[in-house]
Amino acid sequence: MLRLQTILASAAIAFVPLTNALADDALPPFDRFADHCLDRGPQYDRAAALAHRYKWPSLAADMVLSILPLSEPVAFDGWITGAGSTAPFEALVVGRAMVGEKAVESCTMAFAGTDAAGFERSLVSTRAARPSGEQNGEGRIRKFFTIERDGLKEAVTLDLPIYPNGSDEVLASVVAEQQTEH
Repeated sequence: MLRLQTILASAAIAFVPLTNALADDALPPFDRFADHCLDRGPQYDRAAALAHRYKWPSLAADMVLSILPLSEPVAFDGWITGAGSTAPFEALVVGRAMVGEKAVESCTMAFAGTDAAGFERSLVSTRAARPSGEQNGEGRIRKFFTIERDGLKEAVTLDLPIYPNGSDEVLASVVAEQQTEH
């Protein structure tokens, strides 16, 4: 979990000079996570289209893999969504994998300078997220939730500081069975 802090700090420094990307600074971080990852479930192709449209700079593959919640992805990508804005570091990472016989997709967002406690409250209050476990690490806690969207269960994970101070590093992921349109 200390690795997350190192990744966020390194990425924030590396992408400060970029100015061609757009981030909707008016929306709180949870609302950006909901828009990109929760409202329609994780959608790899949709995220890639947004990245192309807004010309978000790519996130290095090793950083993407360190953030990705899938252990053996068949496809993955990531972008810096807040580069060039006045907002702190923000990234979007998506992936696809096979879990047993099921194809799954994931959508993850990393935020710096975020109110971790408020982020968690928003997840629980607006998405009826039910806690399903947690893991403590050195200085960080990983909390697991389940939500139901359109009759389908999704797994949500929040990686938060144990002692939030209102300007925290938050990693939020959702993993769900891949949905194909017929």
